Amino acid sequence: MAFQIDIKSSDMFRKEVLDVPSTCQVCEVYQGWAGPCKAIVSTFKRIFFDSGDRPLKFYTVDAEKVGGMEEYRGHCQPVFLFFKDGKVVDKVVGVIAPALERKIMEHSALSP
Repeated sequence: MAFQIDIKSSDMFRKEVLDVPSTCQVCEVYQGWAGPCKAIVSTFKRIFFDSGDRPLKFYTVDAEKVGGMEEYRGHCQPVFLFFKDGKVVDKVVGVIAPALERKIMEHSALSP
């Protein structure tokens, strides 16, 4: 089972993220020239597999290929967006593992 899904289009983003209720979704929005952040993968993988059957999903989104991500284009750091019920509920700019983990716990109702 893949723990992280690469969003390849606006339609896929809508189906996978915006149209899914009651799930904490963490989207790493990155620049095409930089690619997704490899440093945070092990942290996300651990959280995902420790979460059991809790509603938690991880995605990577190329800001240059997916519509609706225009405001995140041109950033040199990845932007992590937290979605719930199709709405952005939080955001972390940059790879700050403790802040990301805290936000995931908060929005997925997972206890530390």
